[in-house]
Amino acid sequence: MTINRLYRVLILQTLCLLSLPAIAKAQGDCEAATLDQFFECYGGKSAFSSHSIKALTTFIQAEDAINAGNYGEAKLKIDDLYKIYPVGNNVWWQLWNAPNGANVGTPHAYYGLRMMEDIVAYGLNPNPTPKVKKVNMNIVLVGCSKGIQPTTKAELENGTGKFVTHTLDPKLKENNYRIVRQSLDLFTKYVKAITNGTLDVHIGFIELDTMCLPVNVSTKKPYVAGGDYGSVLNALTKEAKDSTDWFLISYPSHVPDLPVFDDESFITGGMGADNKGGPIFIADDKWVVRKPAHLGKGIYTEIERRIYLPQWLQHEFFHHLFRIYPELKLEVKGHDWFDRNFWATDFVGQFETDYYSETLHKRLQLQCTPLARKLITRIDQGSKAEFNHLSMDELIGSYSLDVIQNSWHEGNIIKENGKYYWKNKANVQWQVTPSFTEGKLKTGADCPYQGQDFFLELYQSVEGDVYPGVISLKFGGEHYKKRFGLMRESTPIEIALGSYERVPNNTPQHTGNLIKTQGEISWKNNAGASWLLTPNANNESLIHTNGSPTPNEKFQLILVRTDCGVYNLGFKYVNYYYWKPKRSLTDESPQVVKAIGDVKLPKGFGSHVIDLREVFADSKGDSLLFFVTNEDTALIEAKIVNQNLILSGGDEGSTTIYVMALDKNGGLAVDKFDVLVNKTISADEPQNSLPNILVSPSITRDFVYVSGASKNSSMVLTSLIGTCQETISLSDNQTKIDLSHLSSGVYLLIVTDNNTGKSQWSKVIKY
Repeated sequence: MTINRLYRVLILQTLCLLSLPAIAKAQGDCEAATLDQFFECYGGKSAFSSHSIKALTTFIQAEDAINAGNYGEAKLKIDDLYKIYPVGNNVWWQLWNAPNGANVGTPHAYYGLRMMEDIVAYGLNPNPTPKVKKVNMNIVLVGCSKGIQPTTKAELENGTGKFVTHTLDPKLKENNYRIVRQSLDLFTKYVKAITNGTLDVHIGFIELDTMCLPVNVSTKKPYVAGGDYGSVLNALTKEAKDSTDWFLISYPSHVPDLPVFDDESFITGGMGADNKGGPIFIADDKWVVRKPAHLGKGIYTEIERRIYLPQWLQHEFFHHLFRIYPELKLEVKGHDWFDRNFWATDFVGQFETDYYSETLHKRLQLQCTPLARKLITRIDQGSKAEFNHLSMDELIGSYSLDVIQNSWHEGNIIKENGKYYWKNKANVQWQVTPSFTEGKLKTGADCPYQGQDFFLELYQSVEGDVYPGVISLKFGGEHYKKRFGLMRESTPIEIALGSYERVPNNTPQHTGNLIKTQGEISWKNNAGASWLLTPNANNESLIHTNGSPTPNEKFQLILVRTDCGVYNLGFKYVNYYYWKPKRSLTDESPQVVKAIGDVKLPKGFGSHVIDLREVFADSKGDSLLFFVTNEDTALIEAKIVNQNLILSGGDEGSTTIYVMALDKNGGLAVDKFDVLVNKTISADEPQNSLPNILVSPSITRDFVYVSGASKNSSMVLTSLIGTCQETISLSDNQTKIDLSHLSSGVYLLIVTDNNTGKSQWSKVIKY
C-alpha cells in the first residue's frame, strides 16, 4: 500500500470513529446487495423522497424480472412508475442529488429505466429469426500505472508532486471479474434489444499485468488524470486487436486521493476509437469500485453499481453512435444535447437519456446502414477473398472526412517512382504499403502517427453483400471516404459485379459474369469467352477494350436509387439488355396481366401506341421501369415514352419485340410479341376505325382544338420527357384543351379507339 493510500484509509477510519453509525455507513464502505441494505446504509428510507424510493425500487424489481425472463412483470412495474412520474416530466428534476453520499444516477435510476423500456419491448416481441452476430468486447486490465501525483492544490496547479506507482485494484479480478460483469450486464442486454436481437455482446478479458502505463494529472480545469490509451493498444497482440470490436481499457487510478481534493472532479476516461473505428471505453479501476468525489462518497454498493454504471456506459456509447453517423449531425460540437434548443423539433423529453431514446428510435434505427453492421469492426476473415481482388493502382485518388476542419483531413493516394504515398492537403506525406491479406495499407517510420495503419473499408449493400470496391480508408478511427467520379456519391462501380442473363437468352454467350481480378474488371460469358472492360464512372458504364468482339462498345449500367442505396439492375449492350437476379427472392416480381399479342400494321402506319400500364402490374403496387428490345431496328423504331410503348416506321417486314418491366428489387416480367408490317391490310384483319382527326394549332400558347374524335375514343396528353400525363374528356364535335398550366415543351396527343385498340398521335409544341 502506498503512503497516500494508507493516509486516505487512516482519515476514513478516523471519520468513522467520530461519526454516528448511520453516517459512518453513509461515508461509504458498506456492501449492500439488496434495497433494504442500501437504504439502511444511507440513513434509512426516511432520507429519500417517495419519488426516489419508487424509482429505485422499480429499477431493481424490473431488472430482477428481466433477468428472470418475466418481461411482462417488468413492463407493469415501469408503466406503474410512469403513471405517477411521466417520462420527461419536470418532476424528475427533484431527483438530482442522492442523500449521504449515495450515487444512484441523475435523475435517480432514470437512465436505466429508459434503457429497460427497450429491453422489455424486445423481450415481449423478440425477433423470431435474428441473424445474430457476436460482438467481441474485450476488457483490458492494465497492471500498473506511474507518474507524478500532486498532494496539495498548489502542486496540482504547478504540475508537481511525488512520483508514485499504482497497481490495479484486485477487486476487478475477484470472483471471475464479478463487479465488472455486473457493471456491464444491463448495457449488454440493451445493445441486443436496440439491434433487434442481431448483436450479442461477448465479454472477454485481457490482462496486461506487466505493463506500467505512464500517467499524469493536468494542471487546469477540467482536470484529467490518465494516460495515453494508444500505448495500451500497442501492447496488445495483432490477433487481439484484429479480432476485437469494442475495448474497455481500465488502468490503476492516478486521481490524487486525498481530502484536499474532495471538492474537485477528475476526468479519468471517456470514449475513444481504435484504428478500425471501433469504440474504446476508458476508465480507471476505481470507476467501478468507489464513487469519485463529485458523484458521492465511499465504495459502490451493488445497488449503486447496477443503477449508475449503465448511465455512464450509455453516455459513452452514444458518443460513439453519433460519431459513426456523422451525416445525422446528432452531435456536432460535443454534448450539444445539453442545449434543449439543439434537439430536433420532433423530439420530446428534456434529459440526456431522453435525447438518446429519441435519436435511437427516430433517427438511428431508421438508417439504411443497420446499427449491427456499424458496430462490428473486427477484421472480417470472410472478406479476405474480396480484398485479394484489389490492386494498389485502383486506390490512387482523393479521400477526405465528411467534416473537414483542417488540411490534414483530406488527401490523396499517389504513386511516385513505383512507391505509394498518402499525401494530405497540408503537403505532408508518408509511404503506404498494401497488405491486402490483412485488409490494410501499412505505414512505416515516416508516418507521423506511429503504429497506425490505413484500414480498407469495402462497399457493402444493405443486404450485407460485400463488393471488392474500397469506399474509405479508416485511419485513427475516422473514415476518409473515397470521392468517386460516379455521380451517385460514394458508390463504387463494383456494384456491377455479378451474374447476368440476356433477354432473349438463346445461347451460352447470352449469360455470364462481371468479375474482378487484381483490380481489373472483365466479362466472362458461359461460352468460355472473356475480355477486359475499362470502368467509366462519369458515364456509369464499362468500356470494352481491344480484346472484345466489339472494341469501344460499352455495357451501359442501369442504376436505380432506393431509400437505402444505389443498385445496378443490369446493363444495355448494343441493342440488348442483360439483367441481374433479383436481390430479395421473397419480393414478388411484376407480372404480365394483359399480353399484347401479335400486331399487324400497314406500310407507312406512322405510329402505334400501347399503354404498358395495362400490360404489366405489381402485386405490391411498386413503381415499374420499362424497357424494350426490338430484333429489327431497321424495320421499326420501338421506344418507351412516359410508360407508353410507341412503335413507328413503315417498311414491310416482321420483327419480334420484347417489352420488359422491372421493379427496383430487380424483379423482371417480359412480354414477347411479333409485329408484321404489310403493304395493305387484308379484309379479315381489324380495320382502324379512327376517323381523320385534326389537331390545331400544332404550335400554341394556351389552347388546342381537336376535331374528328368520337366519344368512343379516349385521348391522353403526355409529355415526351415523362413529367406530365393527363386524360382528356372528348366532346362530340370539337374538344378544347387548355394548355396554359403546362410548362413549355413538346407533348403528344394520343387518341385510341376503344373498340379496336388502334391509336394515332399528333405532336403539339407549347411555348
